Amino acid sequence: MTAIDISRAEHGTIRVFAISRPFEDMSRALKQQSKTALAADLLGYALSEGDFELFALSDLTGVGLHGYLSEGYEVDKDALRADRARLEALDGYVLLVFSRISMQGDVTLTPSSDLTLIGTYAEPKAKHTAAPIPTEASKPYSGVTDEPKAPRRSRVGSAFTAAAGVLALLIIRWILR
Repeated sequence: MTAIDISRAEHGTIRVFAISRPFEDMSRALKQQSKTALAADLLGYALSEGDFELFALSDLTGVGLHGYLSEGYEVDKDALRADRARLEALDGYVLLVFSRISMQGDVTLTPSSDLTLIGTYAEPKAKHTAAPIPTEASKPYSGVTDEPKAPRRSRVGSAFTAAAGVLALLIIRWILR
């Protein structure tokens, strides 16, 4: 496979690779080394934990890779529709590579011959629009402007506490005589 360049400016993209190694070989390789090390070997690039996902498609029983991407990552269903047959035909292990791999700078991946790029999909962009709130309370500086006043202390309560203390001392003194 040819090299894949990922620019630092790329955000919100998922690349899906099929791994064309027998299931048993991949299971054995994962017992001998970490997922991060195995993914780095497959891509020819050092990875961090959050840059990828490497898993067996049998882990997605009942959901499938198509469902995992559309529901788990909210990839546009229209974008997945073109590759649906390819995604559903896969078996064994897959490798998902996220564009956050390039947060530190431009990246060039040199995938091994065991990898086949199935598709590149964009995650949805956040919607930053909201309807204005029409209430008076939502307007700037519409809250309480006066500083809250500290509660007043009652002098009667303080006098009562002092009298109770003196009475307690007199009772203790009378008992000790």
